[in-house]
Amino acid sequence: MQNRTDIALECFEESGKTELSGVEVKSENGVTRVRVFSNEGAEALGKPPGEYITVEVPSFVNDADIFDGRLEGFARVLRPLLPERGCVLVVCLGNAAITADALGPKTASYVLATRHLTPELKQKMGLGGLRSVSCVRTGVLGETGIESAELIRGVAGVVKPACVIAVDALAATSEKRLGTTVQLSTAGIIPGSGVGNHRHEISFKTLGVPVVSVGIPTVISSAAFSGGSGGMFVTPREIDRLTEQGAKLIGMGINVCLQRALDEKELLALVG
Repeated sequence: MQNRTDIALECFEESGKTELSGVEVKSENGVTRVRVFSNEGAEALGKPPGEYITVEVPSFVNDADIFDGRLEGFARVLRPLLPERGCVLVVCLGNAAITADALGPKTASYVLATRHLTPELKQKMGLGGLRSVSCVRTGVLGETGIESAELIRGVAGVVKPACVIAVDALAATSEKRLGTTVQLSTAGIIPGSGVGNHRHEISFKTLGVPVVSVGIPTVISSAAFSGGSGGMFVTPREIDRLTEQGAKLIGMGINVCLQRALDEKELLALVG
């Protein structure tokens, strides 16, 4: 099955069926969980085995901030996917020079990196309970000459994280999902798969540690309008605000889940 979307729920909806063998779908309070639990289900859905969680949120293009309940709701879904202990490596994928692909690089600006802080310094700062977090922007192959998956394997070999969180912009087939949907997955991520530019897989299989991917749709296929098989992708005119607010939600959500000794406003002050 060839998908024009990174959203597992859209893949299920596009199948035109109410049930798929090997796939379980449950929805409650704006959160839809698509669980792919067999190779048959993976083939039918076009997605690797794992859990794909779609969280519906108020549009990022309005004037409301993430503290209107979005941050709390997002963190509630993310927290159970992360280990209780150990260092976490946040990898931010994408091209900072292209707004629709800048969700990852923008998210890095909101992630509180703490691995470099010694226990003594944390105590002096009154932040002894800080969890060890590393954050890296991978750039893109055309800039670095290095596949993101290769770079992440190298960094993970040094940092030895208990978990990797991969953040990337996603593609969707419905314009209604742009800026109103966050997808989290335990299956990792294949950057560029939704726009037909498949890069190397970033997952437990390739890294040897759990990978949680997080993304927000920023583009849709032109075929969604024409009904054809067009290879062009379009973005909403409010893409700047969508990526900025989306990055803030994801980065702050990661902070809230990992740095439980600090409240939301304290964490925001620390990342600026």
